[in-house]
Amino acid sequence: MSYVDDVDDVDNVDNEKKKDSENDEDDSDGEGTATVWTTWNCNPYARYRKRVTAREVAASPVVADPLRLLDICATSDGGAALVLAGMEFARRRGVTDPVRIRAVSTVTPRYPDTVLDLPDIATDSAAAVEPDAVTFRESIARAAYEEAGLGPEDLSLAEVYDLSTALELQWYEDLGLCGPGEAVKLLRTGATAAGGRIPVNMSGGLASFGEAVPAQAIAQLCELTWQLRGTAGARQVAGARVGISANQGLFGHGSAVIVVR
Repeated sequence: MSYVDDVDDVDNVDNEKKKDSENDEDDSDGEGTATVWTTWNCNPYARYRKRVTAREVAASPVVADPLRLLDICATSDGGAALVLAGMEFARRRGVTDPVRIRAVSTVTPRYPDTVLDLPDIATDSAAAVEPDAVTFRESIARAAYEEAGLGPEDLSLAEVYDLSTALELQWYEDLGLCGPGEAVKLLRTGATAAGGRIPVNMSGGLASFGEAVPAQAIAQLCELTWQLRGTAGARQVAGARVGISANQGLFGHGSAVIVVR
């Protein structure tokens, strides 16, 4: 088993945009802009720190209905790094309660599930063979849970690949944080916000710092490490003991990491 020895996260990588389930302005676009973004300056690596209201999201240009410009993360450059070490090395360094990597999953779709959520550029082999009941993104977290011997009920927080507000909502369901079709309800109850049952993207997520491949995945682990160490400052999740990160690539490769303390 390995543990995270040190982390570094520079400039455009870690950021601090948080999705806030409460807003005092009218959300005129309904569930299309259900994720209300609030940027805040408690993350020193934030790229976007200005508060964005639901009204501003609804007023931004339509990119692909119902998604609007402020529903989608920006492109970005950046870098992130962490140091991994074995437990024996950690003990020699005087680390008695390290953040440990409990599971790492790397998943690719299996036949016949080759649509990859991209039906316009992929062959739908499900026409001949019944696809697996577990979707590709669901299998990413499931593989990590099985390796760790844990489940979504054990999580303290999550860092997910929020390329858009819609995708973040999908991750809620794919990680098992709620049942199918219940993501918007989960969001609106405040469960995924600071102080909620399962805070998501306390770092701010891609919505705040943009998509910087592949730094974004390492940045997620930096945030989980800080949270489990109790050094995340104003965005700290109280009593954080278990965290999960989740990512996917355009053509189907996906990964998740579970860290514990």
